[in-house]
Amino acid sequence: MNRSASTPDAPTPASPDGGRDSQSIPAQQLVSRLEARQHVLALQRRRFWRELAFAFAILAADALTIAVVFVLLARIPMRVDPLHAEFVKGLIPTNPPALLRRITLLLFCLTATRAYSQSQHGEQRDRIALAIVLGIVLPRWTELLTTQFVPRVTVITAVVLLLWLALVLQRRAASVAMQTFDPRRLDQERTLLVGLRQQLNTFLREQVDHSAPSPSVYEIAPEWPREQQESWHMLYEEVHAAKADAIILVGPLSDDALQTVLIAGSSAGCRVFGLRRRPLREMNNPTLIRRGEGPIALLSSPALLGWQLVVKRMLDVTGAVAGMIILSPIMAVCAVLVKLTSPGPILFTQTRVGLGGEPFPMLKLRTMVQDAEARQAEVAMANVYSDPQLFKIAGDPRITKVGQFLRRSSLDELPQLWNVLRGEMSLVGPRPPLPREVEKYKVRHFVRFEVVPGITGPWQVSGRNTITSFDDVIKLEQTYISDWTVWRDLLLLLRTIPAVLSMRGAL
Repeated sequence: MNRSASTPDAPTPASPDGGRDSQSIPAQQLVSRLEARQHVLALQRRRFWRELAFAFAILAADALTIAVVFVLLARIPMRVDPLHAEFVKGLIPTNPPALLRRITLLLFCLTATRAYSQSQHGEQRDRIALAIVLGIVLPRWTELLTTQFVPRVTVITAVVLLLWLALVLQRRAASVAMQTFDPRRLDQERTLLVGLRQQLNTFLREQVDHSAPSPSVYEIAPEWPREQQESWHMLYEEVHAAKADAIILVGPLSDDALQTVLIAGSSAGCRVFGLRRRPLREMNNPTLIRRGEGPIALLSSPALLGWQLVVKRMLDVTGAVAGMIILSPIMAVCAVLVKLTSPGPILFTQTRVGLGGEPFPMLKLRTMVQDAEARQAEVAMANVYSDPQLFKIAGDPRITKVGQFLRRSSLDELPQLWNVLRGEMSLVGPRPPLPREVEKYKVRHFVRFEVVPGITGPWQVSGRNTITSFDDVIKLEQTYISDWTVWRDLLLLLRTIPAVLSMRGAL
């Protein structure tokens, strides 16, 4: 597959409420966007299962290696001084229950020291050594502080060194034997090359394994990207069309082009690599990965990977189901009030932009009068923000009295729990913007599309409408994305409660 970046299509006109009119989008394009989102999810699932299978295989190999070492040590005939007999017996298990306890402890220490992370071999050797010290030496350190210090230290050092050597050698052998299952491995068939024509031709001629299926190619012009938003989205869709899970940058790129590729790749669930050039050789990062004769460097990877995606999705589904059950009486009362106090539907559906820049219908309780869209021109100049990427009106005359309370209390957002169950939103994440707002974005702003948008997020708990700089909002969201943990999500959910109850910064 060999494609070139073409001139972007004209943007779809925005509807009066600021969202794009989904009826004006061709059915084929809607299907393509749905397939693109499914492709991202499929990549995430595939990567998770590969990581899980690889981790279990390494874990099983470690357990077997530890067992073999201790079994061999227990079978070696040793003349032990009666003063050391009890110490050696505690150090080298001689029965199955004691051996199982020792294996479990060491595997726990290996996990705690991150010896199963996808790190360099040198880092893994250090982490394995630390795990063995924690699992073997630390529990028995008080027994070393006796008059028999030297012989006991000699015995425990020999055991530690033997275990360390066995695990390091086993890890190297396992990495070679399971190379095809390694989640870090680049699959040429699932790789998309991005670059200028001349550099692409050179790379294809000199670096590609011609006995394997050829990688896909996306050729760009020297002035690419001319229109950053459309260029980013076109590359995102090309990743989907190529069914790629990795992008390799070939040749020099401008700063804007590099940023466009990094964000498009991360949004599409891909790792992005660059050829190992001189400026990168003097850095500890990015991670060096060798492929054939050509070393390449990992420049970026998707914001959330493997177990992180699974844990976050479990938290979303559990929280959404619990929220819909617990809050259903409140939602019912709000729905009745909306229906009784103003004509029109109870729910308002608005097109928002989510993961990878894909539009989706976001649900809200209706808070405005029925002809609010037709009256938008009346209030367009009353934006409280000086930043055009943010839009909010204080005292908007189109908002109903009930709607004013629903907005200030954020109760109008409760129907978005259904968006969470459908996978279009998360409980925590960047707020999904309107398409007309995205049209004003610069490339650095697209980082918020690397993860699923949320009902609440760092902006909401840090002041909401009191933060008036869009760049400050992006900094908050970028920090959240790069430093994500499940505990951070739980903390943001807890911080949302007082932020909503206080109505601080709400309009």
